[in-house]
Amino acid sequence: MNRGVVAAPGIIKPLPEGFVVERSISKEELRYYMLYWDEVVIPGNNLVYIAVPEEEELIASQVIARPIVQFQGTYHGKQVGDAVLACQAIVAKELVQRKVGDWVLHQIGDSVIIPPESVLQKNTIRVDLINALPVPDGEVPIQDVLTFKQNRKDELMELHDSIDELYFEILGSPDQVLARKKAVQRFQSAILNVDRTLQERFRKTLKYDFSAELNLNVKDIVAGFMAGTVFDFFNNPHSIPIATIVGALAAMIKLSAKASKTFEPAKKNMKLSYVSNASKQHIIKRR
Repeated sequence: MNRGVVAAPGIIKPLPEGFVVERSISKEELRYYMLYWDEVVIPGNNLVYIAVPEEEELIASQVIARPIVQFQGTYHGKQVGDAVLACQAIVAKELVQRKVGDWVLHQIGDSVIIPPESVLQKNTIRVDLINALPVPDGEVPIQDVLTFKQNRKDELMELHDSIDELYFEILGSPDQVLARKKAVQRFQSAILNVDRTLQERFRKTLKYDFSAELNLNVKDIVAGFMAGTVFDFFNNPHSIPIATIVGALAAMIKLSAKASKTFEPAKKNMKLSYVSNASKQHIIKRR
């Protein structure tokens, strides 16, 4: 099954009378998306179009798709801001409900911004993978990243599968010995393999924090009577160190429970939304 994300073209903040684009997504963030996801959709709209770096080459290489959401009528002030924020949710809803592939709404930042009409308040488990995902520097040519992705598809697939298994373990059987469970060990091995191969291939890389909001009410994963138990267990945040290659930033899995504003169209899925951020520190392994 293909893994896809519906991403925002930048960091967009709503204002009382409109919105502000703090910045577009960076070249490094685009390399993060293209390395780890099979399909990347970055919606635009006919009111305000926010371009991304190297857009023409990325579209021509089929790395990203940029569908345009068409809004009819006249928009002013806050209406424009609401429409800009809504277009990601509109496209994500269509793809999530189509059930072809594994689609998740994804934003850069610390938390996901969802239009009010698409919000559902839910108790969730947040899984933070801190300093975990290695990404090539933004100046690495697009084709070099795609070649690496093709050559190392088995390692990348194993990483994705290990993360999914980790999510199942967290939701299905949380306990005090989680750090010693097979799913955690498998994830550590997978991330080490990807990290090592990336460091061997690219001179300069950085690490990304990656966070997922997990659904506590997923049929066949969490029994109804267990959802409250799982939530209560992770009300006290848990941290699990991750083994890293020598010289790398310290990595960690952080687990916490919280009441969240989630993406309503994904309410039956295990993964409700993703956010990610680059670490401030770069790692140079080759000279």
